[in-house]
Amino acid sequence: MTAAETAPSKSPRIVVVDVLRAIALIGIIITHAVDGFLAGPEPMKNFMVFGPLDAFALQAEKLLTFGKFYTLFSFLFGLSFAIQMRNATEKGRNFGGRFSWRLVVLLLIALVHGAFFSGDVLIIYAILGLLLILFRNRSTKALVVTGVILVLNVPGILLSSAIATFAQQPEFQAQQASNLAQQEAAAAKHYAVKKSDDVGALIEMNLSTGLLNKLGFMIVSGRLWVTFGLFLLGLVAGRVGLFQDTPEHREFFRKLLVRAAPVAAITTLVMILMPVGFVPLNYPELGAWVATSLQQVSLSAVYLAGFALLYWRGSGGFLGALAPAGRMGLTTYVMQSVFGLVVFYGLGFGLLGEIGVAASIGLAVLFSVAQVFIARAWLAHFSMGPLEWLWRALTYFSLRPNRQ
Repeated sequence: MTAAETAPSKSPRIVVVDVLRAIALIGIIITHAVDGFLAGPEPMKNFMVFGPLDAFALQAEKLLTFGKFYTLFSFLFGLSFAIQMRNATEKGRNFGGRFSWRLVVLLLIALVHGAFFSGDVLIIYAILGLLLILFRNRSTKALVVTGVILVLNVPGILLSSAIATFAQQPEFQAQQASNLAQQEAAAAKHYAVKKSDDVGALIEMNLSTGLLNKLGFMIVSGRLWVTFGLFLLGLVAGRVGLFQDTPEHREFFRKLLVRAAPVAAITTLVMILMPVGFVPLNYPELGAWVATSLQQVSLSAVYLAGFALLYWRGSGGFLGALAPAGRMGLTTYVMQSVFGLVVFYGLGFGLLGEIGVAASIGLAVLFSVAQVFIARAWLAHFSMGPLEWLWRALTYFSLRPNRQ
């Protein structure tokens, strides 16, 4: 998230990182908007698809944003971890204990956030962040090797291979009809609760079955270890100062772009020709599932390298205007969920399932644009975002003035 920005430091901000974080957040809100912030099992096939434009928008989102900007966001969390650790080392402070407490505070914030929005990722970040502390003194080579293995979803591929093999057994196939009926009932209940204005029912569901469903998705999809692998690679990037604008780093990102783009193009074509769900039930589906996993990683690398090079080439420009929203990333992220609750849930306007995918994405983009201007105006008067200030205050037990 934004570990570096909430503790006092004399180190200059790396603005390109704020820009990349803002871009990741825009991609994340688009991903959540596609299903109206349902963030769970959909009550019907082609949910919120009312015409060709919605169908096109849904397909485009699956190919271009789903999983890609979450990947970028996770990488930047590991990068911020490295910056925070460097700042603590420069000041001679104990890093492990302080950062552990920071993550506990983040977990508390995440639980409040997750009580209202089941798509929260901060709970996972806080828990995996505690594990990341144990890796902070590992060699760069060990971090890269481990990170690459996890980011390529090798554990997920092995698990999915086992699932695809087991799915061929007669007993598994016989159980499918019963499982499908249960899943449909659970999806209908999930939808009904979010369409209602019952706050108590929403909180109870999100903090019980919502958390279990989140964990199940993270394991089955492989996103759990992919996320931690991205943390490790982000830690390496921060350790070597990869986002300092130098000729060597520009060349690195050019090579990354050239090598990742063909992989992204080929795997995207596979996704178009062989769409697959979260769980492969046979070996052809397993191949398509692996391609989907590689597509998310390779296209994320294209976005990372492409936007970094564009920012450096233009010395800011339009992309630089996004930086304030990324600088107060925690506030931006949580306020996106507030937008989702107000616009789509029964607690607000109740548009969940009432408008199509295209209109939902349009509203999300408009809100993102508004957030950019709001963040810019806020940081003209304050040092950090409101939730960043709260996070820092609870971490350091100090009510440091936030006004400029």
